[in-house]
Formats: sequence, C-alpha cells, structure tokens
Amino acid sequence: MKLSEAAPIVVGILAFAGVLWQGRRPRFDSRDRLKRDLELLEAMPDDLAVKAEYKQHISKAFELLIRDEDERSRDPRGVVLGIILMIVSAWLLWTAFDLGGWWHVLTAFGGLLFIVAAFGTAQDVTKHHRDERGRVIARNTNGEEDGP
Repeated sequence: MKLSEAAPIVVGILAFAGVLWQGRRPRFDSRDRLKRDLELLEAMPDDLAVKAEYKQHISKAFELLIRDEDERSRDPRGVVLGIILMIVSAWLLWTAFDLGGWWHVLTAFGGLLFIVAAFGTAQDVTKHHRDERGRVIARNTNGEEDGP
C-alpha cells in the first residue's frame, strides 16, 4: 500500500481520535472552585485577618459568574473544528468515490464524520448561555439550570 493510499485512512482515524480525546478532558469550572472557596472560608477561624478580604474575593467571583452567564455567545473553537472536520470528511468522500473499489469503505466513515461535524457546528454557531469551557447551559422552564 502506498503512502498516498493510506493517508485518507490515517487522517480519518486521527480526526476520530481527536473527537474522542476532546470529550474525555477533565472539567474544571468556576462553580467547583467557588464551592471549594466557600468550604475554605467556613473552615477559617473568625479572628484571621484575611478572612474579610477572602470573603470579598468570593463575592466578586460570584458577581462575575452571574454576569458571564447572562451573556449568550458562540463557541468559535467548536465552529472551526466542525468546519475542519466537514472539509476532511468531504475530502474522504471525494477520495472514496474517485478511487472506487475498496476505497468505498471510506464513504461510511466520511458520511458519519460529516453528519457529526454538521450537528456540532450547528450547536456551536448558535448563541446560547455557556459556561467558561464553552458548554451550553440548558435552562428549564422555571429558569433554573439543567446543565452539567
């Protein structure tokens, strides 16, 4: 097998691995940090001089969290990634139809990759309330958060 023949397969596998790796990254958000900060504030003795300053710091962090969650935004990294994956999948599909034969195996993978990339791009291009990692914060009918 020549390098030019194996390249589409390698690109497809790397694209799929990138999508899987992106979903397994650890989650660190400001809510978890604020929860730990509140626990630390409660554990501090009352006669500690920096306790009042730390309380103000936590209060400012809460204000910033509320202000940031009121903004609706797009996720530009997700949009760019989705467009790149759609281009790669279109290239895989074109290669499969151009070369024919066993290369038609790429058609299924390219089509699936294109569908996933299109759905992801559609979600990231629309304005939503998002956390600091860019994930959509779903709101139920009561106005309370439903998200992760």
